[in-house]
Amino acid sequence: MVKTAVIPLAVVAALVPFVAANNCKTNLNYCGYNLLNIGNYGSQVNGALQAANQPTDDSHIHESLLHCNGGSNGDISFESYCSGGCHDGGSGKSDSC
Repeated sequence: MVKTAVIPLAVVAALVPFVAANNCKTNLNYCGYNLLNIGNYGSQVNGALQAANQPTDDSHIHESLLHCNGGSNGDISFESYCSGGCHDGGSGKSDSC
């Protein structure tokens, strides 16, 4: 009986890293579209826009620059709306307008 319990535990332990959501890296700025691609940030992006009295249309969701405040949930805050488009800064670097 013990052997049959060990196999499922090993499978669960192996899958845990794949289930965990990615968080933003503290103190970097992200385009909204990049946050949506790295984790479950939909509600946080909307919340950050609303807290800054910004519209929550697709353009603002995807083309706003958001700051990663960090924490266990990867908290974010609104920096600015990039009316000319938000640009990916590359891995480990801040995005920009």
